[in-house]
Amino acid sequence: MPVADTSFLIDLLRRDEGALSCYSEYERQGVALFTTGITALELFKGAFLSGSGKNVIKVRTILELFIMIPIDEHVYEVFGRLAANVSRNGTSIGDFDEVIAAITLCNGKEIITHDRHFEKIPDIHVISY
Repeated sequence: MPVADTSFLIDLLRRDEGALSCYSEYERQGVALFTTGITALELFKGAFLSGSGKNVIKVRTILELFIMIPIDEHVYEVFGRLAANVSRNGTSIGDFDEVIAAITLCNGKEIITHDRHFEKIPDIHVISY
C-alpha cells in the first residue's frame, strides 16, 4: 500500500514529469494510492497561504485521487515510539513528517516522496521519482 507524501502531491500539482510518470505507472498497474490527513492539512495550508481560491480547488481535486488513511490507536503508539527514538538519536524529521511516517509504518511501509529524510526512518521503503 504506497502512501503518497505531501511532496509527491505538490509535485503532481506542479505537473512535475517524474511525479506524473510515477503516478501514471501506479494507475497503469491498477495500484490504489493512499495519503494521510496530515498531507491534506499541509496542502490546504499552502493553498490558503497562496491566497488563490484556485489552489484550494486544486487541492480538493487532487485529494479525490487518493484514499485517505485514518489515524487510529495503533498509529498513536507507533508515532510515540518513533518520535521518541528519532528525538533521542538526533534524527528528527519534524512532527508532521513523523506522523506521516507512523501512518506509513502501520500501512504497508512504502512512501512515495521526494523528501530523502524519510530514509532515516527504519523499516520504511522510500519510493523516489
